[in-house]
Amino acid sequence: MPFVNEYVSYEDAEKYDLDNLWNKYNYSILKMPEALTSYEVHQHAWCVDEERGYWLFNCGYLINNDSISGYAEASDKEAFILHVNGQNIEFILTSHGLEDNDLYPIHFSYELVSMSPSSLPNMSRESLLNILKDAINIFKYNGIRDLEENAKTLIEFDF
Repeated sequence: MPFVNEYVSYEDAEKYDLDNLWNKYNYSILKMPEALTSYEVHQHAWCVDEERGYWLFNCGYLINNDSISGYAEASDKEAFILHVNGQNIEFILTSHGLEDNDLYPIHFSYELVSMSPSSLPNMSRESLLNILKDAINIFKYNGIRDLEENAKTLIEFDF
């Protein structure tokens, strides 16, 4: 079964410690689980391939402590956790907008900043990057939280 966007069950959110993953990376002052109250559905969202036991969790934008304003603010780097074969792989990506068109008014490209670990014992870096691309192409703009925007989104990869 391919990746699908879903809300995370409370049991899975606890099992995979998603609150702490989000809090570790996200620049927001509002931390989990309190931050979930800002969403219409008060659950974490992810992109999951249940058959293979893989999931992708967007932790949001990293903090930039070296901003022009002198205050900590969101950077242009976004943290994604890809869970494969029982292990979390941390991906830091940056994106830039590309020319939009009538069919895809949201069009951007991701670049890989870092990946840790860069491979697994039975899986190459290239295989992990392909799984990441598959998941992000389903997650699109904001996963299950914004299916309408996802339909208007075209993503390219520069890695």
